[in-house]
Amino acid sequence: MHANRRPRIGAVAAAALLAGLFSAPAGHAAEPGRISENLDRGLVAVPSGEGTFLSWRLLGTEYARHGSAIAFNVYKNGRRLNRAPVINSTTYQDNTRGKGTYSVRAVVNGHEQKASSAALDFSRGYAEIPLATADGYTVQHAWPGDLDGDGRYELVVSRLSQTRDRPDLLEAYTLTGDRLWRVDLGPGSYTQAGGNGANDPAPAAISGSTAIGGYRNDDNVTVYDLDSDGRAEVLVHTADGTTFADGSKVTAASPANQFVSVIDGATGTERTRQPVPDDFVPDGPSGGHFGIAYLDGERPSLVTKLVTRVGARRGAFRILFQSWDFNGTDLNRRWKYVVPADGGATSFHQIRTVDVDQDGTDEIADGNYVVNSDGTLRYVVDGAGHGDRFHIADLDPDRPGLEGFAIQQAELGVIPKFPWYYYDADSGERLVTGQHPADWENDTDIDVGRGSTGDIDPNHPGYEYWTSTADVTAPGAGVYNVQDGQVSTTTPSVNFRIWWDGDKASENLDFTHVEKWDPATRTSAKIFEPSGVVSGARNATPFYGDIVGDWREEILAETADHTALRLYTTTEPTKTRIYTLAQNPEYRLGWTVRGYLQSTYTDYYLGTETRRIPKPSLTLPEGAVSRDDHA
Repeated sequence: MHANRRPRIGAVAAAALLAGLFSAPAGHAAEPGRISENLDRGLVAVPSGEGTFLSWRLLGTEYARHGSAIAFNVYKNGRRLNRAPVINSTTYQDNTRGKGTYSVRAVVNGHEQKASSAALDFSRGYAEIPLATADGYTVQHAWPGDLDGDGRYELVVSRLSQTRDRPDLLEAYTLTGDRLWRVDLGPGSYTQAGGNGANDPAPAAISGSTAIGGYRNDDNVTVYDLDSDGRAEVLVHTADGTTFADGSKVTAASPANQFVSVIDGATGTERTRQPVPDDFVPDGPSGGHFGIAYLDGERPSLVTKLVTRVGARRGAFRILFQSWDFNGTDLNRRWKYVVPADGGATSFHQIRTVDVDQDGTDEIADGNYVVNSDGTLRYVVDGAGHGDRFHIADLDPDRPGLEGFAIQQAELGVIPKFPWYYYDADSGERLVTGQHPADWENDTDIDVGRGSTGDIDPNHPGYEYWTSTADVTAPGAGVYNVQDGQVSTTTPSVNFRIWWDGDKASENLDFTHVEKWDPATRTSAKIFEPSGVVSGARNATPFYGDIVGDWREEILAETADHTALRLYTTTEPTKTRIYTLAQNPEYRLGWTVRGYLQSTYTDYYLGTETRRIPKPSLTLPEGAVSRDDHA
């Protein structure tokens, strides 16, 4: 399939595996680069079996400095539990009697460091976060961020009226259940602001999850430490009537006057704002997405995308990008770019910010095209049109660089040229293109609604990809491997990829349950299914990702009565030790875009064949004292 394909990675002895897993590949520099969040150890304690399962972070910042020369000691009530330092995992099963307070200490070159913070309590099998009273509201999205600078993530959530006749709310909570603040996004978040009738109905002026064509596909919110002071800000579109936590309001002469506001993450008060470009006002209000990118390779910038549709109902897309820098006082525009209307670029329902050419700076990917870090067009995938989801990662470990997989949908009454494509993320070259069924002109299945990718079959090197195409006899249906082509005519669930159990292969998340694909039987089995919680739009929970514990991912779901959030973490032991995914550049930035939720990925190959994890190029904010036990 690939002319530059390298030999497959073979098995290695256990000792060599451990050393290799934590060694940077030759030629990969680990010089400080991107300013990273200063995270704590993230220790969690969860009931499991006859005792307590403990899980904690290996930090990317410490791994970049020390590689494999890090071990851990585990303590309960000040007494060490492990006889020998834990070297091949960041988990521990404690079966000693009685309750206690847990902590861990890193051991670097034989020297024990200071104790971590006490473990986060999952005594009910999950962490419960009660929601403030808001009858008739449901949580749509959640954004993690260290709002108070203590090294532990807090959560900013968007709560939407189920009847869509009341303002959207933004709220902040700690993982221990404290509510920090509420922002009322005002009438612009649910009323229509006019326009030329091109949108049916027109998108809301602002929202935590704005409506386009009657669907809430957008976000216009993100959370990140833009000024690198150790505390995350909240960035959001605001308009007339938006009310901040201190009672202050945005006032504007027209609903069309919208702003990008910087909100203090700890207090919910506005720090500054800038007007949103008015280029698309004649076409009606714009939806869009927010995300974070390291456009200079060192400091984070806000990226905002505006999108509207012109002409007939569900007409042609118009797309505008802006990037912004925040210095702690002022929000300054870096660049603005209007995507050419006649160049073939078309909006998907979310963006990705990722370093597609691996030069240290991030690009902005929007489905079938990519915008460079300097606000210029990089490429448009030849022949590709609109789709709902796309994925970018190192899908093939034997092929240099990153690859992408995208699905296609019918738009403007036009059936797409192909149902899906697998492509080079740097150049946009299609590597494999899905085929239409023989009677494709009458086949609605080629309007592909979902597509996913993950390493679900250890018998084949690299990732697999598959779509929601129902007709298994149609060309392009089934599971495909990036190197070996079709490996199954049946498919697993097609919503999200998740790392949950103890191996490096991917599981699948759908609704609120986790499934494991069995390549031998070509069927899936549920391996985790919590009770009392529900998913939201498109069978998605508000968030999933590695926000506590080791490198595996957590699931955040809302209770069925909409009164609380529950955070679940795996209790499966593992002998795989990887630095926290939250400090991998592509993976962390994947959290900053919500919209039509997508799976998150690392920028290195993480799958069954993984033997070496490259060291990240990270540095802490200026003046920050490392939380990684002063290692």
